[in-house]
Order: sequence, then C-alpha cells, then structure tokens
Amino acid sequence: MRHSVYPFLVVSSVALTVALAGGATRPRYGGTLRVEIQARVMKLDPVEWPELAAADTALKLRELIYDRLVRLDIHGQPQPSIAISWEHDATSAKWQLKLRSGVKWQDGSALTPFEILSALEGMAPGGSVRLQGDTLEINMGRSRPDLLLSLAKDPAWAIRRPAVDTAEGLPIGTGPFRLTEWTPGSVAVFQANDNYWDGRPFVDKIEVKMGRSSRDQLLDLEFGKVDLVELDPGEARRAQQEGKKVWNSAPLELLFLRWDLNKPEALDRRLREAVADSIDRAAIQKVLAQNYGEAAGGILPQWLSGYSFLFPTTPDLNRARQLTAEMGTTPTLRLGYDASDALAHQTAERIAVNARDAGITLQVSPLPEGWRRMPDSSTDLRLERARIDGPTFATAVLEGAHQLGLQANGSAENPERVYEAERKLLEPLAEVPLVYIPELTGVGARVKDWSPMPWGDWRLQDIWLEAEKP
Repeated sequence: MRHSVYPFLVVSSVALTVALAGGATRPRYGGTLRVEIQARVMKLDPVEWPELAAADTALKLRELIYDRLVRLDIHGQPQPSIAISWEHDATSAKWQLKLRSGVKWQDGSALTPFEILSALEGMAPGGSVRLQGDTLEINMGRSRPDLLLSLAKDPAWAIRRPAVDTAEGLPIGTGPFRLTEWTPGSVAVFQANDNYWDGRPFVDKIEVKMGRSSRDQLLDLEFGKVDLVELDPGEARRAQQEGKKVWNSAPLELLFLRWDLNKPEALDRRLREAVADSIDRAAIQKVLAQNYGEAAGGILPQWLSGYSFLFPTTPDLNRARQLTAEMGTTPTLRLGYDASDALAHQTAERIAVNARDAGITLQVSPLPEGWRRMPDSSTDLRLERARIDGPTFATAVLEGAHQLGLQANGSAENPERVYEAERKLLEPLAEVPLVYIPELTGVGARVKDWSPMPWGDWRLQDIWLEAEKP
C-alpha cells in the first residue's frame, strides 16, 4: 500500500517558490515584514496553549526565536542544526549528537553545551542525557527511532535559556530573530539576529498583529498594508480571484464531529449512524471550504496515509431515513461549535440541514469560551479540529493517537495495520471525520523567495522584500 504522495507536495512547493520570486534576481537586506494572524497568543510557553489555533500560531512565533538540535527538510527528513551529526545503536535507544560550536545567544553570549543539556532536562525519563566533550549522549531507555523527528517538532525541546527572562522580560534563544516587543494577544515584534550562526535573515524586522479577522486581513492585503495574512477559505478564494497570491499547505487539520457518549441521547448507535449518513461532505469541502482540502472519511489525510480514499465519504440519505424510521421518535440534539471558527459555524449549519432531511433535528449553538479546558454539558455533539501534520506517516500516526485515541499497537510504520486501527476507532461513530483543511496564507506583492514547508512551517527567515516604490 502506497502511503506517501510527497513528490507532488515538493513540486507544488517548488512552484510556489518560483512564483513568489516573481522574476527577481538578487535578494536584498532590509525592510519590515508585516504579518497578521487571527489567533490571540497570550503565552509562548507550550504548556499554556489551551486552543488549537493559538497553539499552532504560538509555535510559529517560537520558531523565530529558538533553534533545535535538528531541523527538517522539505521531505520531512532531519538535517543538521545545533547538532551537526548523529549516530545511534542498533536499537535506536542510545544516541550521540555532535554539537555545533560558535553558536551565540541573541544577547551575544556564547551557547555552551551545558546550557543545551539544561534545556533538554527531562527528555529521557527512565534513561539519561549527559555530555561527553562536545557530544550529547542520550539514552532513551527504549527504542526511539523517531527521536530526531521529536527533537525537530516537539516545542518542549527548543534550545532556550532555563531562565528565560531578560532585563526587558522577554525570552532569549539562538534563533534567527529576537523578540523585542510583546503585548500578549495583540502585537509581537522580532528583530533580525545579526549574529545568527546560519546567516542573518534578509528582513530587518517582523511585526505581527494578532486577533485580526480573516475579512480584515484580506482588506489590509488588498490595500498593501500587510505582507502575510491568514485567510479563511472564503477570503482565500476571493483573494485568488482578484489575482492575489495565496499559498495553501497540505491538508493539516481534520474537522470532525465528536459525540458525547455520556449523554443518553447519544447512546443509540442508530442515531449516530443516521446523522453520519446524512452528511454531504463533498458539499462542505467544495462550497464551504471553497474546494480547498479534501473530504474526510478517515483520520489521516491522503498525503500522509495513501489510503484515506478507502474510507467512504458519500452520504446515504436513504439509509439515514431508514434508521430514523426504525427509532420512531428521535430526540432534538444540540450541536456545538467553536465561536471563533467561521468554517465550523458554517459546517454546523450545513450538518443541521442534512440531518433535517433525514428527519433529525439539530439545534446549533456556539460553545462557551474555554470549552476545551472544562467539560461542556450543554451539547450532545460538537465540531472539533485536530491537527495531523506529520510530516511523516509514523509521526502522523502518533498525532492521531494523541488527539483522537488511534490505537496502532506499535505498528506506526505499517500502513495496513494503521488502516485497520482507523477502521476500528471509527466503527462506533463516536468521532465522524468531515473534511481536511489546509492552511491558507495570502501573500503580498513585496514578498520574494518564500519557501514554506508543506506541513505549515513558515520559515520567515528565508523571505526578502522588494523595495517599496517611492
């Protein structure tokens, strides 16, 4: 079973880079990159990220400040960063990583191996992490063939100072930009790190404005007030129709229904099946998601699994009506959605229409603020998102396990067994996949040579800006 279509993503990414270069010849230094985002990031610490959108955006901001031991290339394969080489034993339990010399913190002081060791404290419970000269020796205590991917993606293993506060109260890393201004939930300003070990970024500064709606971001893009914006599908399609550049990642987020099986109304499987059979996923993907992404019948998207197409996505209204008739009287169900998620709101309304065609009444309402952190007793089912961005199949399986309880039983490298695990998980219809959604980014005319990763890493240090005309 094929489980990767990565070559197509690589071609798409290369085409994007060429398009953004726009015939420019030589990069230039200078200028301020202006970015707007929808989320309001209150904390950069990953343990304090309660919401999916804020967590993903916070991670993007952290990647400007902090380095990691390894980074990923466009194929999702580990490449040198603070660690310049590595080797491991036959079981992938014991690792040796040779550390780069000459790296500096953003305040100009030298990064020492002991500070790297301190930043990685706690990464090997049941094992050990120690220094041998300029080599970091990690004994995970068990086989960890995915360790390099974890070091490249897990926000906990960024290289940061244990005491993160500077005189200005801002964190310090060794990354391409230093955070110089931080107003939680509102504004973040980053200054280029002149002493960055991998070369100074082209832009002098990055200004990030938070809490901007997709509509307001598109207006700012149209009037040339901003260079990069996060767009919902409707605004992204409008931007493309008006000739603006729009980058879309691989499908990264799964929009799905989750039933509350603690509710008596949700316990009848026939009711759950009738709702699932009534849903027109193709209409959600083509109309509401503006033909971005793809309809979802499973948990892992096609670009990562290669088998997602095997899960059915077409509605069966006759079957839904038959099940409704068997039940006789059906209860009125309450469907909740995240009030800040425009696509979820539209999808909830569409699902209610589909269910009504099957004889089931769904009352649609926004979920209370902070619903992810505390139990919600007001709904029978709700729309949620889970980010499944890999970038490898094995990593995507781990993400599916963490977010939706996928039980692959140690078979993350075996697509056939993972497929069976997905089928087993979805069979009770407690979770009903609907659509996979990509990130959509509007790109201003000044932006050149941007090459974001298919799984959503922005890599803003690669951007240079065309000089503004007087």
